Amino acid sequence: MKNINIYLATAILIVVTGVSAQAQSRNRQQLTVDVPFAFSVGSSELPAGEYTVRVVNPGSDRAVLQFSKLDGQANALVRTTEITGWANKKAKLSFRHYGDQYFLAQVWMAGEAEGLATPSSNLEKNLQKQLGQKSVAFAVVAINAR
Repeated sequence: MKNINIYLATAILIVVTGVSAQAQSRNRQQLTVDVPFAFSVGSSELPAGEYTVRVVNPGSDRAVLQFSKLDGQANALVRTTEITGWANKKAKLSFRHYGDQYFLAQVWMAGEAEGLATPSSNLEKNLQKQLGQKSVAFAVVAINAR
């Protein structure tokens, strides 16, 4: 019985350590991105330019991303959900787009197999209805984190 308790305690410690390491990884990583087109993040419309992107609540299962334009002229927050994929060497953003309108879809940090997905905003849903589109095209912007 004593051995079972030791194994159980060890298993719990490993799980807690893994979750903590993931949160710390997101907390330390901040991206600087150059987005070459205007885009929407949540309910905010942002102009093209250089942004820092960071997770403002790394310990949460519903991460909030903050986009801040380097010149201080724009800022946006958006809630995300975690998605699983494959780890990439480089960070990347993907956007859903309709014609020349782009909506943030996913953020992938370098070296992480878990990404962050954003829900469709009301503006995007209305645009889908207007255009009669159910499927969307994706644009991917590869990023060198600095």
